[in-house]
Amino acid sequence: MKHVNRLLLIACLGAVFTVADTTGQGGESPWPANVRVNQDNSGNPQAETSLAVDPNDPLHLVAIFWEVTSLTPAPWQKRLDYAWTRDGGRTWQSRRLETDINSSDPSIVADREGNFYVATIMFASLRSATGWKVGIFKSTDGGETFFEFADLAVDTGIDKPFIAIDPVTDALYVTWTDISPQPGGHWASILLAVSTDHGASFSSPQRISDPSAYGGMAVPIGGANGEVFIVWGSFSGRIWLDRSLDGGLTWLRKDLLVTAFNRGDFHGFGGYLFPAIAVDRSEGPHRGRIYVVWSTAYFPPGDPDIYLAWSDDQGEHWSKPVRVNDDAVGNGASQYFPWVVVDDRGRVHVTFANLRFTADVVSKAEYLATSTDGGETFGPNVRISEGAYDTPLPFIGDYDQPVVVGNQLHAIWADARFGDSDVFTQSVNLDDFDEDGVLNDGDLDGQYADHRCTGGATAHCDDNCPGTPNVDQTDTDGDLVGDACDNCPTVQNTSQSDIDRDGIGDACEVAQ
Repeated sequence: MKHVNRLLLIACLGAVFTVADTTGQGGESPWPANVRVNQDNSGNPQAETSLAVDPNDPLHLVAIFWEVTSLTPAPWQKRLDYAWTRDGGRTWQSRRLETDINSSDPSIVADREGNFYVATIMFASLRSATGWKVGIFKSTDGGETFFEFADLAVDTGIDKPFIAIDPVTDALYVTWTDISPQPGGHWASILLAVSTDHGASFSSPQRISDPSAYGGMAVPIGGANGEVFIVWGSFSGRIWLDRSLDGGLTWLRKDLLVTAFNRGDFHGFGGYLFPAIAVDRSEGPHRGRIYVVWSTAYFPPGDPDIYLAWSDDQGEHWSKPVRVNDDAVGNGASQYFPWVVVDDRGRVHVTFANLRFTADVVSKAEYLATSTDGGETFGPNVRISEGAYDTPLPFIGDYDQPVVVGNQLHAIWADARFGDSDVFTQSVNLDDFDEDGVLNDGDLDGQYADHRCTGGATAHCDDNCPGTPNVDQTDTDGDLVGDACDNCPTVQNTSQSDIDRDGIGDACEVAQ
């Protein structure tokens, strides 16, 4: 269910649809073109995207998202769409998931047999207290058709279901927010249902959050050794985590605090904080590490950023939060919709929406930040959308969930480059983001962008513009940022600070 305070974002973002500047990363274009996922020509907006990959075929992916099918009468009418690809995202086919009632907030996973599962909220009307449920759909033909096979939380006040799968046992974990009145005057708590038989049956819903940790936007995930972790956020600037070490049978009596900060009076995107979670299941040095990302709201004031924290002891203790986005601190640009995934080499990847481009026109672009040292630091952010575009209306959703398989990250998001919000993907080579032949980590020391190419070198050094093709690695001012992406190519400014977001680095403006 979408709360009224989520509409505050829409008012802030404006109501224009023209395409913004698409250069974004210096004078050269990014790597191969983004691929549009939905094939409809109706002009209806789509958003809230989620991707899953078939464990048996890395080229086989299925996406789920909602579509606003009617803006009148208010509130809007929504249905789910889904799409599949069998060529690694080069081409897609999409269809409507036919239901006779509204559907929203979808997520998708795949099991080891190649079946795909979707969880979604379903409701006859936002104005009615009855007829609500969490619907569970399944596809046994690779995501070409889906059928509904389970209903959870029937006729209760619910919001934001999410589904996860244990990659070893295929156990399904479905969470949602119960928004009925709670003891102590709180009205939001986290519930869970589990299936251990490929969805043939689900456990009775159990309440996961304790009364002191009320909140919503819960996201579950299976751990590296059979654990289950659930993370969620609150209005008050707190992120909570609960865990089960026995496949979801028992949980902590008191939830664990991941982070807390003062959000002031701003309730952000949907009121709740909406964190995302990943677990390192690789055989690398950080196996078992838990990562949580979130977008702050007015923390620091007026400058929402993406932060990440990690835990090596199943959530008991957490690292100091690390700032993920690398634009100038205090420039007023919003970053939101973060999601985190870990690849099979233990590298940590965060995708997020970014409004850093201009101060006077709100332009949305999709970005990627990567850490190769277990979340301690992040390298230069790279733009993975072809440009920056006016934000899609009437509602931009709450999340975009990518997936990683092998050496490819498949990002997914919605933007309004064609006038209404459509769904796009980009497959990213995790060794060479921009596919210009110069490796992100060209010196092979395990870190990227720590020994960047300069002085005409193109080998045994790291790409000095990892998100912009620049085969020659030209760096006129010798600041380790290639001319192709340098916002001040004649004056050294490795930080690329651009406090007024006009595309010209502060160092150039001072020199003028």
